[in-house]
Amino acid sequence: MRKTKVVFFDAGGTLFRPYPSVGHVYAKVADAHGVHVDPAHVDQIFHEKWHERNGASTLAGISSEKIEREWWYGLVRDVFGNLGEFKDFDGFFRELFDLFARAECWRLFDDTVPVLEDLKKKGYRLGIISNWDHRLFTIVEQLGLTSYFETVTASSAVGSAKPGKRIFEAALEAMKAEAGHSVHIGDSLEDDYHGASHAGLSAVLLDRHGKAYNDVVRIESLHQLSNILK
Repeated sequence: MRKTKVVFFDAGGTLFRPYPSVGHVYAKVADAHGVHVDPAHVDQIFHEKWHERNGASTLAGISSEKIEREWWYGLVRDVFGNLGEFKDFDGFFRELFDLFARAECWRLFDDTVPVLEDLKKKGYRLGIISNWDHRLFTIVEQLGLTSYFETVTASSAVGSAKPGKRIFEAALEAMKAEAGHSVHIGDSLEDDYHGASHAGLSAVLLDRHGKAYNDVVRIESLHQLSNILK
């Protein structure tokens, strides 16, 4: 790996995760609104509907938080389409949408803060590149991560999503960094590893579930970064 000066991280699945899960949060809020659903079933439907709508790729083209909220409204409506009748779906959605902008719905991985502390002490410059909506900035702040990162690049704010090159170029521009001296770490083979590689950055796949991908630079914990960065 080339001499690294800047280290970029993906957000969800890399630095933090939904807690306990998307389905659990949806089910808990729905229960308070009189609709009782199985969290695991909601999780399954959510991921199906997310992929049907092309998820973050669609969000990347959204130009305002109002339109962004409307996109999520449609997705949540699809998820709960056949699961129960809400007396006040709009109220349910407002509570759910705002909840996911708060730290209580997210948990840092155990290796996140120790590794960020170590990298900062060693003089690396850090940034985030994530396929996410505008709530990412609030989440990063509430999780206590702001002080570690010089920049946070969200797909919805840039108008481009990983694995496209533009979001990586925007992050490099914001950091005034060169691709040849930058590395990106994330948990998606296509979005993070191949996306960063095609944009000219070095790439490291975070494989927390031990899927053992072939022919990639792979780690199973962020703690292993120290063995790779040079």
